Amino acid sequence: MNGLKNYPKTFSNLFKIMQISLLLAAAFLIVFLTDGTRNVYLQLFYIPLILSAYYWGVKGGISAAIISGIILGPFMPLSVSEGIMQSTSNWVIRLLIYMLIGYIIGYAFNRMARLDREAQERNLINPLTGIYNTNKLLIDLEKRIEEGEKFTLISIKLTNIESIEKYLDYKIVEEIIKGLVSGLEHRCGKDAIYSSSNDEIILIACSNCKYRENVNNTIKKYSNPVKVKNYTFRLALKIGMYDYNGGYESPIEIFNKARIAYEQGDSKESGIYYYKDELEEQRREALEITGSLLEAIKKNELYLVYQPKINIIDNSIVGVEVLVRWDRGDKKPLGPSVFIVIAEEIGYIREISRFIINNAITQIIEWKNKGIKINYSINLSAKELCDKDFMEWTKQFFKDNEIDKSMFEIEITERVLAKEGKKVFDILQNLRNMGYKVSIDDFGTGFNSLMSAVEFPVDTLKIDKYFIDSLNRYDIREIVSAIIKYAHKLKIKVIAEGVETERQLKVLRRLKCDMVQGYYYSKPLLPDEFERFYYEFNNLEEEYQKVQ
Repeated sequence: MNGLKNYPKTFSNLFKIMQISLLLAAAFLIVFLTDGTRNVYLQLFYIPLILSAYYWGVKGGISAAIISGIILGPFMPLSVSEGIMQSTSNWVIRLLIYMLIGYIIGYAFNRMARLDREAQERNLINPLTGIYNTNKLLIDLEKRIEEGEKFTLISIKLTNIESIEKYLDYKIVEEIIKGLVSGLEHRCGKDAIYSSSNDEIILIACSNCKYRENVNNTIKKYSNPVKVKNYTFRLALKIGMYDYNGGYESPIEIFNKARIAYEQGDSKESGIYYYKDELEEQRREALEITGSLLEAIKKNELYLVYQPKINIIDNSIVGVEVLVRWDRGDKKPLGPSVFIVIAEEIGYIREISRFIINNAITQIIEWKNKGIKINYSINLSAKELCDKDFMEWTKQFFKDNEIDKSMFEIEITERVLAKEGKKVFDILQNLRNMGYKVSIDDFGTGFNSLMSAVEFPVDTLKIDKYFIDSLNRYDIREIVSAIIKYAHKLKIKVIAEGVETERQLKVLRRLKCDMVQGYYYSKPLLPDEFERFYYEFNNLEEEYQKVQ
């Protein structure tokens, strides 16, 4: 194998030697045929001399100079036609001059080559971390692939390092990187560690370096609070792993698969994640969704449905939750839990929310003219509530359309309150003072649910479907009962979502829940479907026929 690898280099050297030999022979013939060293054609020997210095540096330049000087020395007459030979001093001085020129040119080429290697080496080093960068990583991966090695590529993403650098001390980042690199190279060697930036370290792990144990120890160390330069903080490490088991894959494909792996899980939590083929497909799908989502409103692909809310005390329809759907034609169906998250990530959620409010209000006005007067709720994120331009547009839109604010309820999830509570508290309080209603969605899933009800200005709690599905359990029934009783003491209404069976409904009535929504009564309905449901539920068939 090694012989085969060295074959191209050996062949190249032989070709260069033959090339120089031919040039020397040609120069000798030209000088000889033009009557010897008396004429200027002996300068032709500078060509093989310079070329040898270029190929082999100082050694090549001096070697070519010696050969040229000897060829032009005792073997070459001063004048061939007159048979006059050169003096010894003449050709010896020429030889020394050639050697000096060969040395100078060879030294210059050596220095240029060294500077070029240093520049290339710098191009392979990450200046922030002092270790090899992704350019070197891709080169080394290509080499390992060609040699048939099997290995694991590990990408370690430091997800909160930017905040540490920004708000604490940028020098801390250097200490963290040094500590990580030191711990990792202990097992795998420094040459197997790379860095694409100051927030990502890549490791090529061989099969016998016990890298899993090493990575686990690294996570344990930094997942707990650590102290560096008098600062105590917790580092979040997302670690993606891809096992390369042979076959042709390009280095960039292998690198990307390790990075795709760590995109799983919560971005702020440490964890080890392994690459799966479906992850790449999901990522491609997300990118496709992102592109087509931007055109969805223009193409009228988004539409609204309305899920009835039923007051189970007097058995009446008291409102609807407005939900958005996306008609993707022949493409794979997509739930709002997927495309709404993407819309928030790409900053497109405001346009979707405007579409929802605009179309929902138009529908509510149309129903009001038909005698259907109900409340309605719309889900908003913390980002939208904190968006002054969006909220001003919403208020002005209500004013222009003379909408009764008390009929409009803003639903915000408890998880958002737990995460962004301080930001949205004053906003929600202000909205309630203006006459809007506020509801906490997914209640019971947050870190401190009952405190959410006390601390935040709300009108309704919506108990999460998880609890409704588990009402057959005694402990869950007690929790739901406690939520309802506590909310009623605070004069807050309670609605149960996801009610699907009569048994669930009976339990909720016994626990004195105020309202329910779910498939037991109705799925989310298109406008004309809701109209029929409304009239049939209220036994107003004759009225329904009149408005058709």
